[in-house]
Amino acid sequence: MASQKEQQLIEIIRVLSKGGFYSGQAIADTLDVSRAYVWKLIQQLQELGLGIESVTGRGYCLQFPVELLDEERLKQSLSLNELEVRLITDSTNEALKSEGFAHNKLVVAEYQSAGRGRRGRQWVSPIASNLYLSLGWKTQLPVQQLGGLSLVVGLAIVNALKQLGVKDVEVKWPNDIRYQGRKLGGILVELSGDMVGGLNVIIGVGLNVHMASVAADSIDQDWINLQELKPDISRQAVLINVIKQLQSHLEQFSSEGFESFQADWRQVDECFNKKVSILQGDDVINGVGAGVDTNGAFLLQTGKGIKPVYAGEVSLRFREGD
Repeated sequence: MASQKEQQLIEIIRVLSKGGFYSGQAIADTLDVSRAYVWKLIQQLQELGLGIESVTGRGYCLQFPVELLDEERLKQSLSLNELEVRLITDSTNEALKSEGFAHNKLVVAEYQSAGRGRRGRQWVSPIASNLYLSLGWKTQLPVQQLGGLSLVVGLAIVNALKQLGVKDVEVKWPNDIRYQGRKLGGILVELSGDMVGGLNVIIGVGLNVHMASVAADSIDQDWINLQELKPDISRQAVLINVIKQLQSHLEQFSSEGFESFQADWRQVDECFNKKVSILQGDDVINGVGAGVDTNGAFLLQTGKGIKPVYAGEVSLRFREGD
């Protein structure tokens, strides 16, 4: 349940989403609060990463269109056991982990204050700009058979985007969604539980939709928005498609394993036949991407043959030259 202040922030976003300029007084009248309080709310939204322009004598307007997620429409469109749509959370993975994990439970947020990527990296999460979601999945599969799970999630995302007209998206092993070398999104899979009661799997996904460049100042790599690839793309439609594809892929993964996805993986594998370096601690191994094995391990072609590399505390980077 959103707090009163969160409801006020949501209402300001809804007002500004209609387009054009709105004076502080007009917004204050809508919310039945003072102009000074509206100014504070606008400041908070700007601090949360929302692009709001302020012009003396005209008021406030959005720098780009914003679409808030519609919880009722999501409930009607998706087959879920539980759904939580939050304005603000620390991390959707943490919310699902700490506040009642459930199979086929989806947590989505408009803003994350402590979003995380792989290996604990910060995930930049401006408000009402991108997609931040976590899906709970209970499985009896042994942990040894889950090595290819993040790749299957990546495939699901690529297929969901293709259905919406966004083509040529690739996956960089093991968890980066990319377009022509620029990061479009990422995946964070976390496991808990045991083999007696089954494993609780939290599948976290972040996708850039229309993130303002000022909100992404701390990102240290090339990135791209879905809106650059398809200007009229809807966050709501992307979310619905991603979840439907994810549920379908997980069902196939449960019954047939990663091996059934290998041929499809080859079509989206950004690393295949590319010169790469594997970094693990102080060790660096150079080679050429040679696909993945039936468990999802990266296959590195080296001068001494093919070496399997397992996801964990390793980094993969593209390289030039010999």
